[in-house]
Amino acid sequence: MKIITDLDFKLNNTAVCIGKFDGLHRGHRLLFTEAKRQELETVMITFLFPGSQGIYGQEEKIFLASELGIDVMVIIPVTEEFMHMSAETFVTEILVGRCDARKVVVGADFCFGYQRSGTAEYLRKAGEKYGFSVRIYEKLTQDGEEVSSTRIRRLLFAGKMQEANSLLQTPYFIRGVVEHGNQIGGKMMVPTANIRPPEQKVLPPYGVYSVHVTVEGKQYDGVGNLGVKPTIPGQNPVGIEVWLFDYEGDLYGKTLTVYLMNYQRSEQKFSSVDRLREQIRKDTEEARHFFARQLALSQPAGRFHHGSLSLPD
Repeated sequence: MKIITDLDFKLNNTAVCIGKFDGLHRGHRLLFTEAKRQELETVMITFLFPGSQGIYGQEEKIFLASELGIDVMVIIPVTEEFMHMSAETFVTEILVGRCDARKVVVGADFCFGYQRSGTAEYLRKAGEKYGFSVRIYEKLTQDGEEVSSTRIRRLLFAGKMQEANSLLQTPYFIRGVVEHGNQIGGKMMVPTANIRPPEQKVLPPYGVYSVHVTVEGKQYDGVGNLGVKPTIPGQNPVGIEVWLFDYEGDLYGKTLTVYLMNYQRSEQKFSSVDRLREQIRKDTEEARHFFARQLALSQPAGRFHHGSLSLPD
């Protein structure tokens, strides 16, 4: 997938999806599917708002967009100059001039241009004028409520991972390179891997989770603790520490994608490392039971394809 981070580019014969695309959830994927219906290069235009939180960090978003088959991802920084760009200029300079758009796909609530003067209907009329088709999608609903990033964030903050994951389709994940930790896990004969979430990433409650982990194209069940390790002395940065079941080898320096499948309990401080070790044993047993129940309730096509959820490698 090609990544473009400024407005100095030139593409040809494209189908363009436009939106903030926070989470790349089920509703967003309808737009991507529509864009792929024709033999055109699929372009996702999204926006970078300085300092704003997102369900995924930028590198995580790029990773998932690539897995979803997007050909080109255009990330437009939302500067003061861009905020004053008129809707007409956005159409003529970016969609027509830069993207050579033959098809544009947006949600019904999409607005663009200075003071949000451009609407989806405005875009439709612009398409008639400049020679590109426009497909407008109404909000997708699930269980009687709109599928939206706001709804998903609310579920994440409440630790309702299975409900949030159903809306996301690809389960919520944290992706990063394994760092050296404080070696406590190894001393307890429970070798763990530590990664840090991206800054400005929306995080669910600190605590213990049943997790799926992908590393070097292979997938593992595991258990992970998201938080600051209050039992361990000192100021510990926010991170997720995972133990992969049935894994042997050195994970340092490798990229892990950790999918949070089920929230088991809140993070807590224990009076001793022995108490922590005992709790890890219980957490591991609970996670194994969770995955066994999930497997019994479904007939996945692949090891980690439970129901309608899908995990990229």
